[in-house]
Amino acid sequence: MKLATFNPRIKGNVILIIIVIALLITAGWYYYYQDNASTQSASSTEVLTEVVRRGDLTLSASGTGTLIAQTDASFGFETNGQVTHVYVKVGDEVEAGRVLAQLDNNLAQMEYVEAQQDLEELYSAASIATVQKEIATAQDSEFYAREWLEYLLSPDVIEAEENLAIAEQRLAEARAEASANPSNAATQAVKEKEQAVAYLKDKLTQAQAYYETTYLPETFGVYENVGSRRHPKEVLVTEIDLLTGEEVPEIDEPSAADLTTARNNYAQAQETVREGELYLEALSTGVIPDGGTGEKLTTLYEAQVALESAQSALESTQLVAPVSGTITSLDLSIGEQVDTSAVITISQLNQPYTLEVYLDETDWDKAQVGNQVNVTFDLLPEQTYPGTVTLIYPELSESFESSLVHLVVQLDQSLSQDLPAGTGATVDVVGGEAQGVVLVPVEAIQKTEDGKTVVTVVQNGGQSEREVELGLQNETYVEVKSGLEAGEMVVTE
Repeated sequence: MKLATFNPRIKGNVILIIIVIALLITAGWYYYYQDNASTQSASSTEVLTEVVRRGDLTLSASGTGTLIAQTDASFGFETNGQVTHVYVKVGDEVEAGRVLAQLDNNLAQMEYVEAQQDLEELYSAASIATVQKEIATAQDSEFYAREWLEYLLSPDVIEAEENLAIAEQRLAEARAEASANPSNAATQAVKEKEQAVAYLKDKLTQAQAYYETTYLPETFGVYENVGSRRHPKEVLVTEIDLLTGEEVPEIDEPSAADLTTARNNYAQAQETVREGELYLEALSTGVIPDGGTGEKLTTLYEAQVALESAQSALESTQLVAPVSGTITSLDLSIGEQVDTSAVITISQLNQPYTLEVYLDETDWDKAQVGNQVNVTFDLLPEQTYPGTVTLIYPELSESFESSLVHLVVQLDQSLSQDLPAGTGATVDVVGGEAQGVVLVPVEAIQKTEDGKTVVTVVQNGGQSEREVELGLQNETYVEVKSGLEAGEMVVTE
């Protein structure tokens, strides 16, 4: 038998293989240990998460309220006096205009009757007949005053002056209209009125020229009788004009004072007629015309005022309800002397009710006009009534130990029973509502250094930040408008 021989090269290869296997086994144990240690470390630090969901979010603030009268009217008599009658008591329902109490009115009644008689006398048939007679007399005076003025200045001059005055008045009115309401038609009307004024000025100039050259010599020239006694003849006396040296007629023309007096007399006669006619119109209608002047109109006005004053004084002896409602206080008794102090209060407790509400100042943002409220009355604790904020006072109320938001709430519906003023209530003011929106816990919201709002989303075994847009928020949850979907998971730690 042939013995095997030892090969040194094979022995060396075996040793090398053994060494490699040992290294591989050592490395495997090392990596296994490190991975196991990492897993144990991760499991020791728990991450809190929550699933994003859809739901409803309501922001509200709770406060206390008190039922108040919609209107309180506290008032008294308008004058001093002794109470003779009291027609109501506390708790009575009254309508506006009802007489509640009465003062002694004997003197006021007498003064009213006297003022009424004075005014009725002015309106009497005898008074109207007297006025008509006075107007007729004034018209006669106007006629003769005009005749005398026409004699002094000539009928042509007077007519031309009057026509020009009327045209100038119409021009002034047309200019005022064109200024207030500019238009082509208004401008054209002004031009036409200006042309009429220019034309009438020329007519007046012509009339004045005729007056100087013809009317004065014919009417006021100085004449003398010449010729025989059997054949007398009147001739115009002439004289030499010292300035021109010409022979001119001697004229005894009206002086400036004569003309002024004649004009004043005519104007006064015209005014007397106008005042009389306005007064007659006032007696016929009972209304003094606008712009009316004159002693008689003044007398009529004073008589009307005297009657109104006497009537007001008489009415002031009555205590009349200014509003409808319930009498909630009354400090009045027959026989006592009173002044103008408030003695009675009427409260309007009409439904739907109004409440005065106070919230903590931290809830100022939820107190907005138009916001909905839910009211629970202390006397009706089993039911809640909807309402609306109708008024927010601009300043915090300091009437309590802390500063409070003061607002007024109106119920949206009437109650099945009446409640007394002062009834307490709990009022929840709804500051905002969102229904069926994406909600996440407040703890999930983070702010980055650059001001972005983000959440940490857990997805596929890893975590990542995601920017979100927020909406309403209360103490627990936040509405997410964009950036998340219901069903996703966020870190809340």
